[in-house]
Amino acid sequence: MSINIESVNIRQVERRLGSMKQKAPKVMKLAVNDTARKARSRLAKEAQKKYAVKTAGFNRVMKIKFASASNIAAVIHARGEKIPLYKFAHRSGTLGSEVYYNPTLHRYQDGKGGTSASGKQLKSSGFKSSTSAKLKWFIANTGKHTGIFVRNAGVKRHEGSRGNPEISEKMGASVPEMIGNEKRVYGIVRPYIQSDLQKAVSRHIMRAFRGEI
Repeated sequence: MSINIESVNIRQVERRLGSMKQKAPKVMKLAVNDTARKARSRLAKEAQKKYAVKTAGFNRVMKIKFASASNIAAVIHARGEKIPLYKFAHRSGTLGSEVYYNPTLHRYQDGKGGTSASGKQLKSSGFKSSTSAKLKWFIANTGKHTGIFVRNAGVKRHEGSRGNPEISEKMGASVPEMIGNEKRVYGIVRPYIQSDLQKAVSRHIMRAFRGEI
């Protein structure tokens, strides 16, 4: 996902600068870069307000390609894989009191019945869990990380196969998906970008008049 921060009409900036119009490219470069930093901060804060994720590292994942005097445009790039649902708000399931045969472990054990583990991505939503009474979600540690998993119906592990096809991990949205959500994040931040840019231009024009640029 990419968000472009582009300059306003440079001719307008030159007119405002008057005899110092040669400073217009530098004024615009500084204004665009300031706006890109502020937009990244706004996007991160808005996403943190809406999503119940613990450690997504929004600012770290969003990289800025800064503007230069010859290319007065900045780009915010957001990359990243889907985030495990376990890193969002979640609740552990409970084991039932009935005994059942576990085909994975090849033994009988307690736990039949009980409730499914659950999770939610949005702070405003309720917790969601498995809709299957037989295929409940459960929290487990694979040795590499802890996650929320579910058994895949009708899938068996074959000798020599990698991983465990009998189970799959429940995943939440990626940072680009959260940031780029028009309704919840980007659509809310977008109107501020142009107003932030106009304010930054005025601020740097005043700096030019004071001889600071």
